[in-house]
Amino acid sequence: MKNSNYILALIILSIFMLNTSLSTIAQQLVNPSFEGVSGVARQPFGWSAYGQASSPDTQPGAWNVTTAPSHGSSYISMVCRGYSIFDSYLWESCVQGLNNPLTIGDTYHYSIDLATSKHFLADTILFDHPANLRIWGMNNLQQKELLWESGGVNNTEWQTFYFELTPSIATDFLILEAYYTEMPKYCGNVLVDNMKYYPLGHQKKEGHPELVEGQELIKDTVPELIVDNNHEIPTDINGRGINKEAECTFRGNQLTITVWDNRTTDGDIISLFMNGKNILKEFTISKDRLKVQVDVEEGIEYYLILYAHNLGDIPPNTVALYISDGQRKKFITLTSDLNACGAVKIKVEKELADNL
Repeated sequence: MKNSNYILALIILSIFMLNTSLSTIAQQLVNPSFEGVSGVARQPFGWSAYGQASSPDTQPGAWNVTTAPSHGSSYISMVCRGYSIFDSYLWESCVQGLNNPLTIGDTYHYSIDLATSKHFLADTILFDHPANLRIWGMNNLQQKELLWESGGVNNTEWQTFYFELTPSIATDFLILEAYYTEMPKYCGNVLVDNMKYYPLGHQKKEGHPELVEGQELIKDTVPELIVDNNHEIPTDINGRGINKEAECTFRGNQLTITVWDNRTTDGDIISLFMNGKNILKEFTISKDRLKVQVDVEEGIEYYLILYAHNLGDIPPNTVALYISDGQRKKFITLTSDLNACGAVKIKVEKELADNL
């Protein structure tokens, strides 16, 4: 009887370990190091071109790109285009189906190596601007959700980015996409290699600047309210310059601004200003989304400004935003540090521009 119980326990334990192992394997990617034969419009095994634009390229060797791989013998490059000879104003992306969908609400830990080439020359056009790597989740119904983005990648040496994916839809596919960091659209590139999955989470965030003592604490308090009788745009806040990172157009008399952290949650504390008016004060961003409603006037231009109170564990301070007027919805990320504030220019018009 004892032997039977012992054998039964071993069987149950083996089944549990097998299921755990299969679950772990299911979140692993096929060919995460992008190993393949270098060439134009070639995708490594396990990855397929996605979208309307041209295909990613397997590097090095195509389009004057000579950067050595960060891992293995090859990697991929993707471009976003302004005016160009081919596929103007489009962007490249690739997709891979997962062995098992990412589960709604669960958090999955990954890292990826990113760089850019300043010598990317295609069709006589230099794609030398930094592109933003965006990672989308997609289900079998072709519904998509933006899960993470790197921000502009302007380092020419490989840098490891650590991030988390927390889907709110069943994620059967992961899409990697090169996109713009600002408008108007331009010609840029991003190099991608060595995407790793961490079943036990990130144990060590190598490759990120170490914090100085006290950096995780609030650096200063929110500035005093800026008087805004004439809808004037501030040139600085507490001596920090304003960097316009995006521009969009809405209509109506009220905007809903949704704020959250779509990268690794690391304790970022922020305030938001709209033409100097403090609409969100000393807020710690997380995966939970917060909605802020703001009254606006038609015919007025506004600047939504991100003010960073700290740098979190992984500088700089980056926030994901959805801005909506009830009919039109725009996704934007803003980045700020202790020297400068990211901003988005918002035009409120009676009618939307035809090209938006």
